[in-house]
This record gives sequence, C-alpha cells and structure tokens, in this order.
Amino acid sequence: MAPSSDWDEIKRLAADFQKAQLTSTAQRLSERNCIEIVTKLIELKLIDVIFTTDGKEYLTTQQLVREIKDELYVHGGRINTVELAKELNVDLSQINTSITEIVKGKEVQLVSGYLIASYYLEKIAKEINEKLQLQGQLSIGELTLQYDLPAELLQHSVLEKYLGKLIFGKQDASEPRTFYTEEYIMRTKAKIKGALMGLLKPTPITVIVNHCNVAERLFLSLFDQVNAPGMLTGRQTGALYVPSCYTKSQNDWVMSFYKQNNYLEYDALSRLGISDPKGYVKRTVPNDDLTFLSSCALGSQIKQQLETALEECIASKSYLDVVALLPSVLSDTDIENVLDQLLKNNSKATIVFENTVFSNHYIDTLKQACTPMMQSKVDAVVKSGKYQQFYLEKQLSKANDLTQQGHTDHKAERRDERRRKAASGKGGGGTQGRETKTKAVKKHLRGKQAAHDSDSDDASTVSKKNPSQLEIVDVEDVKKIIKDALENEGLENLLTQIAEYVHGGLNQTALVLAKETAEKLMQDATQSRKQTHSSTQDKINILINDIKLYEKGLKSLSADKQPQFLKYLIKSLGGDVLSEFCKYAANQCNLSVQMDVLTPEQRNKIINDLTEEYTKPFKALNATLSDQSLELFYQAVDLCLAECGMILKKIDKKKDKLVITNHREKLISELENCDDPALSLHLAVLAIFTILTQNMLHASGRLVPVIIEFLKTQLKEEQFVELQQYHELVTKYLTANDEEKTEVEDKLKEGMATIKNIVYDVKKNK
Repeated sequence: MAPSSDWDEIKRLAADFQKAQLTSTAQRLSERNCIEIVTKLIELKLIDVIFTTDGKEYLTTQQLVREIKDELYVHGGRINTVELAKELNVDLSQINTSITEIVKGKEVQLVSGYLIASYYLEKIAKEINEKLQLQGQLSIGELTLQYDLPAELLQHSVLEKYLGKLIFGKQDASEPRTFYTEEYIMRTKAKIKGALMGLLKPTPITVIVNHCNVAERLFLSLFDQVNAPGMLTGRQTGALYVPSCYTKSQNDWVMSFYKQNNYLEYDALSRLGISDPKGYVKRTVPNDDLTFLSSCALGSQIKQQLETALEECIASKSYLDVVALLPSVLSDTDIENVLDQLLKNNSKATIVFENTVFSNHYIDTLKQACTPMMQSKVDAVVKSGKYQQFYLEKQLSKANDLTQQGHTDHKAERRDERRRKAASGKGGGGTQGRETKTKAVKKHLRGKQAAHDSDSDDASTVSKKNPSQLEIVDVEDVKKIIKDALENEGLENLLTQIAEYVHGGLNQTALVLAKETAEKLMQDATQSRKQTHSSTQDKINILINDIKLYEKGLKSLSADKQPQFLKYLIKSLGGDVLSEFCKYAANQCNLSVQMDVLTPEQRNKIINDLTEEYTKPFKALNATLSDQSLELFYQAVDLCLAECGMILKKIDKKKDKLVITNHREKLISELENCDDPALSLHLAVLAIFTILTQNMLHASGRLVPVIIEFLKTQLKEEQFVELQQYHELVTKYLTANDEEKTEVEDKLKEGMATIKNIVYDVKKNK
C-alpha cells in the first residue's frame, strides 16, 4: 500500500484531471505534460502500464489480457501469437507474458505458436464428426494436414476427448490414430465376407484387399469377425487365404492318392499349393510309419513289400530289382537311402549292383561256374615255369637291394622305395586300379566300386594297365561264362559290373594259387622302368645335341636377329626336352600319361602332380623356356638330369656332320613332296641356309623374311629376287580376300617349281 500522503496526492491529481477535462481547451494539459506525469507515476511505482510498440499508448496488464481474449474470440478461438502482437500493437514479449497467465486456465492452450480456445476444439470436433460420418473412416494424418495441428493434440484433445459426445465413431484398437463409424465397419465386413465367399482357390491377401479397397491391417483385424469359410496362411505380408472347399478337396485328393499308391510326392503337393509338403504330410498322415525322402514320403506298405521281397530273394538265392517295387518319382539318392535302410540288417548276405540286390549265393553260383576256367589258367601259368623264374629273380633283386643300400644317398633310397611300391601295384583285379583291402568277411558294395573278397591278406593286387602280364583271369573270360545266365534273367545291362566283381574274387584266388605270376609281373615292371630310363636318356641327348647344332647355326646371323631365333629354339625344342623329363618322372611316380606330345598346360599339370624332388628342378627348367638364355637352360637341364639319374653323352663331331647332312636331305625330301606354297618356301630357305652355311637352323614361318635377307649376299641376284617375290606372293595370299586368292594361288603354283629349282641349283653348285 502507498502512504496516505501519496494517496491524497493521487486524489488531488485525479481531481485536477477531472477539473482539466471539464475546463476549456486552453486549460488542458499538453501531451508532454501527460507523458511526464505517467513517467513520474511509473517511477514512483504507483501504476503498472505497458507501452505500445509506437510508444503513443499505454495499457494495463489486465487490459492487455482482455484484449487478447477478445482477439482470440474474434478469430474464432485460434490465433497466432505473432499476428496477435501485430493486431494489438504490443511487443511480442509482453504478449507472451500475458499468454502465460491466460493459459493457466483450462479454457485456452498454446500450441505451436497458436492460442487455441476450447470452444475452437469443440468446433473442429463437430466438423470432424461430419467428415467421419460422410467418409466412414478418418486418420489423424489427414486431419493434421487439414487443420495444421499436431497429431497428438488432435488425437487426445479432440478425437478421444469428444469421442461418443460430439464425435460418433469407433477407434481402431490396433491403430489408435484411425477412427471408423459402425456403419463403415459393417459395410467393410460385408464386402470382405462377400469376397471371401466367392473364392475357390488360394488367393493372396493383397489381391483381396485391393479388390475390396480395404486397408490390409483392417482386413486382418476384421477377418476373425466375418466367419470366413477358410483360413489365412499367416498374418504377415504375402500371406494367402485358403478357402475351406479348396482345403477339403486338396485333402481328399491327397488321401485318395496315398491310399492307392502308398506314397506322396513333394512336387505334386507343391503343385497343389502346399508350401510345406513334409509338414503337411506329417499332419495329414500322422498315424502311419512314413519314410521321408528328398522327393517323396513312402508309406509303411511299400517298406513291408520291400522287406518281404528281400527275404524271399535271400531265401531263394536269387536277386531283387528294387526299382520295380518303388515309385518312379524317386531320385537315385532316394533309392540309395531306401536300399541303405532295407539292407541295414542284411548287408552281409547281399550285394548291390545299380539298385538290383543279389544274394551272395547267387554270386557264388556265378563264381563256381568260372572256377574251371580259373583253374586251367593257373595250371597254364605254373606249367610254363614262370613261378620258378620269378622266384629266382625276386631273390636276386632282394640281394641287389641289400648291397646297394649302403652306397646310395637319401634320394636314391626314396626312388627305389617308390619303384618297388609302384611295381607291386596299388590296385588290381576288378577294382580297376583302386587300392583294395582284402578281408575274409564280405562287404555290402555298390556298382563299380565293389570291393573284392579274399581269404588271404598276402595276395597282391594287380594293375589293369597290363592285363596280359598282370592278370591271370580276364574280365572278358568271366563275361563269356556268365553272359548266358544273366541274359536269361534279363540282367545283361549288369553284365560288365557283375563280371568285374566276380573277376576280382577269382583273380585274387588265382593270385593266391600262383604267386609266381604276380612276382614275375613285378620284375617285368622294374625292367620296363629301366628301359624307360635308357630310352628317355637317349631322346634327351638327341634333343640337346640338336639344340647345340641349331645354336651354332643361328650364330651365322647378325647379332640383332639372333634373339628371335633363340627364343623360338628354346620354346620349341626346350619344351620337348621338358616334356621328355615330365613323361619319365610321371612314369616313375606311377602317373598315367597318354599323350606323346605334351602341351604347356599338360606339362604344368604333370609337374604339379609330381613329388617334390622332381617338381623343383622341373619348374626351374620350365621357367627358362620363357628366357633367351641357353646357358640358364643348360644349367636347368643338368639339374633335371642329375635328379633323374641320367647323363649327357660326349659330343661326337663326326656324328654332328652326319646329323647336319641328314637334316639337309630331310628338308629337301620334304620340299619335293610339298604342295603348300608357304611351307615350300619355309623348307626351301631352311635347306638353302643349311647347304650354304653347313649349319642347321630352327625357325618358324614368321622368321622366313629374316633368313631370306641373310641369304641375299650368298645367292645369285635373280635367285634372291625369286625368293623375295615368292615370299611377297605368299604374304599377299595369306591376307587376300576370296577373289584375290584365286589369282595369287595360280601364281604361287607356277612359282613353286622355281623355288624348288633354286634349292637344287644351290646344292649342285656347293
């Protein structure tokens, strides 16, 4: 409270104001005096007023609040605070201060810079209700865009607040921001039920939803309420609606098929629209003992038929074609699995060849039919004296091995060990080279991988690479004996496999009775390797000697031309040397090499398959083939020779002259019989070079121009011109089109005789 003297002064001033107002204009206060008075009152804190933004007017806080409420009402219950400041001509900070007081009540709230009255929310609630009744459904998102208000405000302060009062509808339980009318829900249910009633096959939910123009979420929430005659495969995107009529017909078909055939194929079930065939079969046929395979499920009836047929097969000493009793849809893997289960307890009494089960008694009968033939062959081997001869050689070999053990280095010992193992063989008989373990108990076997029975662990297995030396009983002999018996049963397609199996057992028995044959074959194999060693050494000596002669010949050329010839020489003849080493080492390591001429790729494969002692020097030699250094090549050859136990023979100059002469005559002979222009020119220049220089030259067709240029100074001018022109014609022929080729070809044929005559003239005059 202000002091009483101040209050008296206020009363006096008020009286003065009233008196001034009642007096004439000449007696009124000036604007400046009024400002000074108000300023004084504010300083004395006797009044609390707010300046307008232009400073010409004053407002009390209460008046500002009243004017804000008035403006809010004028604008329908919603106004922006910035616009309000402009309308009232008051600073925004003063507006915000007053708004803070206003919103303390529940009738007005400040949202995103807007003053919003409760009666405004009631108004839009009525508008929303009208729109909801018109459309049937509304989402908060739509209203947010329409009214430019936050979604939370619309949901909690409008829709949920007035739901059932001003807004008549229903909130979606699964999606709280969506509202429906009861009429819309009923219409939607009717549309969904009608669509579902009309479906006869599985249909994706998306198709139904698009057809009914309904949200998928609403469809899923109403599905359980419409009593649909069907079911959903899931509640996620991509699920299917399966009508009950379709499910019933599907189940009826499946059960009918199963009762008739006692199996169910997964692919057939998938074609019916069943996504999980195995699970479906388990649910549909729960009480039967099913066997689930990769392609189908087999019933217990089929398994019983198989077991009965197998028992009959063993008892009658015959065979059983399993495929004939199984559905045709089974894959090879499925048939194998069925056989595994079927023979689990009978594997020792049976043998399997390509899904046909044979009893051991049946196979033994075939073996007995071959016994006389086997005995006659064993007798022939014994009577020939091979057993005695082999025995003596074996003893001598052992003595030699013991003598040499103290004088050989580690590498030689390993080579001998490898040779002995290779000679004894790692495969034999009907196993076609596979390693065989001999046991007294018979195994359950499949097809060509049938292992052979034997009553002896000493029996040597035999390689099929030398059947005339290493096998007593031949597969073809077995085939001839058992062929009629199998053909009578319609089993001729299994003749080879059964013959190989029977042959394996017979041959093992024959080897036990006549060990001398196997031992003799081992000695023959050792001797063969010695011959291979000698033969390979001779070939490599010839090739190295040829390379040195060709090296001597290319030195007749100018230094700048020599690298081209040297590169070709090393690549071609050097590659031949490496090939001989590879073939020899492959033989030593028991690797099969069928080709006489090896490509670089084949050489590399063989080198990688060899043992380390050969691989390292051979790779070094292979690396020199891409260089242009004969010195490195010779060094690598020396390492390979040392590893293979070979030597280079001393050069015989007399023989070298004979080699050059023979080479020259060979070129001339080939030239005489040659009709190809390009090859004739190639042979001619090489022959002329050899005749004139008395040296051999190894060159490719691309190097012919270089040789012709070299011969320019040693030939008559007209001879050189003839060679040069003929070379140009050959080049033109190789690059000409079809029309030009005919003309050039005629000229080449005419000039071929001239080229050959040049060679004869050079030889004659030399």
